[in-house]
Amino acid sequence: PYQSRPSEFGTSIVLHSATKDLSGLGDLLAGVVAGPADLLHEVRMEGLRHLGASLDPHAAYLLLRGVRTLHLRMEAHCANASAVAHALRGQPGVAKVHYPGFPEHAGHALAASQMSGFGGMVSLELDGGLPAAAAFLEALRLFDHAVSLGDVASLACHPASTTHQLLPREMLEAEGVTDGLVRLSVGIEAADDLVADVLQAAAVAARVAVPG
Repeated sequence: PYQSRPSEFGTSIVLHSATKDLSGLGDLLAGVVAGPADLLHEVRMEGLRHLGASLDPHAAYLLLRGVRTLHLRMEAHCANASAVAHALRGQPGVAKVHYPGFPEHAGHALAASQMSGFGGMVSLELDGGLPAAAAFLEALRLFDHAVSLGDVASLACHPASTTHQLLPREMLEAEGVTDGLVRLSVGIEAADDLVADVLQAAAVAARVAVPG
């Protein structure tokens, strides 16, 4: 909600994964449903009565603690992601960098019209496919290997073998989830250190032979 507030564009009910940027410290699971009282009454009655969907006091405390620094963290996430994305573009072995801050990105105009920044997510496609992606991930030193996102610590994952592994191959290919795709959730560490890390990892991946 620091960067994009769907209610301002006419959305009646908004869902937030508080596990991610709202908390930002990787130590809780939580979600938020926001909207008009009359609509939320139904959500609350159904959710609490049948699902028990309420936070325990400690998780609520951790979430409130994280929200206090949301504005500071998001500015750092955005600045660091931009630095990483621009550094990776054009590197040997990097076929493509996906980042909504690039004018040529398919979602750039929409993101620019609805968001105050372009977020902390960057993905890259490596020429060498799965072997190159594995080499890139193994070479990273500042990025933890994890499927989550929105943490103060930088995270990296291989979607085709983790978050999307159960989807049919034809669906993955149609959506651009290739074996060479690596997703980065860029944290709030020093930008120069993050850039140096992804560049050395990309150099390692570039030495992996292209399959076939």
